[in-house]
Amino acid sequence: MAANGHKNLTDINRHNPKGFENAINETVLSKSIGTGAANTDGSLVWQNKSLMGVTNHKIQGYTESGTTNYAYGEDIKDTRSPYEMVVDYGSATVSSGSILPSEFLRIGQSVVISEASSVVSINGWLTSNNGNAITIAICKVTPVSDVSTAVVPIVIDEIAVTGLSSNNKVVRISETTITTSSLAAGDIIFAMIKESVAGSTIYMNLTIQTTTF
Repeated sequence: MAANGHKNLTDINRHNPKGFENAINETVLSKSIGTGAANTDGSLVWQNKSLMGVTNHKIQGYTESGTTNYAYGEDIKDTRSPYEMVVDYGSATVSSGSILPSEFLRIGQSVVISEASSVVSINGWLTSNNGNAITIAICKVTPVSDVSTAVVPIVIDEIAVTGLSSNNKVVRISETTITTSSLAAGDIIFAMIKESVAGSTIYMNLTIQTTTF
């Protein structure tokens, strides 16, 4: 009988954890918050992977006169860096332009990714003093050591919203369907912004959530 003990069973003969058959795909087994002082009376729960090991990256910026071309954040040496977004990308389409290493490294509100991960959501708010169509592009570049040529950014996601003609009226941004979610360690992510008719004052405040799952 001892040979039939659980520790002696081969992998194929061991049962799955409690609740496995009915658990939603892309979830992991965790333990809920309990009520006891010893913190041991929680229940087993299956949680979405996107809730485990997440990192939130803040990107905030503004432009006092939006353009029909994409614009990105000021060079860090500028007194309005990191928030002012007025550097002309030269194109209204991300894939039609490029940025030199001396430019993308100095974008004030950019973020360097510390480990391989995936973007799971983009959340935040935007205001505009006009009612124009606005597009925010969250982009990434993958720098290469000792290479000085310009890089074409990759669009992580483009978010289209419409201004509400008042900087006291906020527009919600909530994206969970991401166009290109994968990030590599060392990637630099940043935002660009454009509008259908130039001239608006636009403010945005975003959180980009990533997970290592």
